[in-house]
Amino acid sequence: MGARKMRGEGWTFDGILDVDWQICSFALLRELRASGVAITDDELGKYCMVNVDPEFPKKVKAGDFIVAGDNMGYGHDHDHACRSIKGAGVAAVLCDSTNGNFMRNCLDHGLPIIEYPGIRAATKQGDTLEVDLEAGTITNITREKVFHFRPFPAFLIESIEDGGTYPHLKKEVAAGKYR
Repeated sequence: MGARKMRGEGWTFDGILDVDWQICSFALLRELRASGVAITDDELGKYCMVNVDPEFPKKVKAGDFIVAGDNMGYGHDHDHACRSIKGAGVAAVLCDSTNGNFMRNCLDHGLPIIEYPGIRAATKQGDTLEVDLEAGTITNITREKVFHFRPFPAFLIESIEDGGTYPHLKKEVAAGKYR
């Protein structure tokens, strides 16, 4: 399917999901750095959401979605939280609302995030979802419901497909688009 169109299971989470606590502990990040562990997306993915669901990194499958309520990614502008989500294999984050810092970090790292008020209430744990960034649709296949959002622009989809802002810019520089 790819970044334009994705299909997977919805993992629902309620309440405040702070970047430094619920999503991926900042204290853990410090411990990993102090012990010399390489801080990669895959390494951070091992700790994604463990303070909310200790087994989440073992249960989530590549291509699945996190579905959350209001203020997903609350807190500081640290990017380790979105990197842990991406490292766990999550294809996109769907939420009622988020904040600018978390949204920017997700997109910078090639992780689509879609704000759609009411998506959490309309999704139950394990629902099969399909997201189409070009068409601007979230389809809950299990519940036979379609939700429409503003489609992602082509440049943003390309950046996501390339793995985020920096890999996308490197690709464009290598292609001679920029000096």
